[in-house]
Amino acid sequence: MLRITENVKGKSYKQLINLLAKHCNRFAFVENRQMMENEEERLAYIDNLTVDIKGHLLERKIQRKWETTKLSGGTAYVFYFQLNNATRQFLKKRSNSLFDWISPELPEDLMFYQNDKCILAVCSHEGFFMVDETIWDSFLLS
Repeated sequence: MLRITENVKGKSYKQLINLLAKHCNRFAFVENRQMMENEEERLAYIDNLTVDIKGHLLERKIQRKWETTKLSGGTAYVFYFQLNNATRQFLKKRSNSLFDWISPELPEDLMFYQNDKCILAVCSHEGFFMVDETIWDSFLLS
């Protein structure tokens, strides 16, 4: 996995999402419970945000760690979705960059998987992402 510190924005972001959709079958994002003022309200907000892709939700797990982060205290909700045409459109419509996935309007730390193998994982608050070298090379060549 390569560690990249530059943000992928605009047209490049949309191209990267398209490429990931060809190589991955699911994605996830994180809602850190420590950052929630009101957990019930925030979860209702996320339900509303994802209403169009609700049928593609695979599971919502409570975790202490994920690809790029390990919490010393507390837990987070990690939402896992199928990656298909509907969810690909959602990802492209809701954001214009990889690092936008931390704004108050969006969850954080997008992750993309092919089965159980992580292909790309963003650490929004630290401003980096980890990506499979083969995928990154083919993205740079596109």
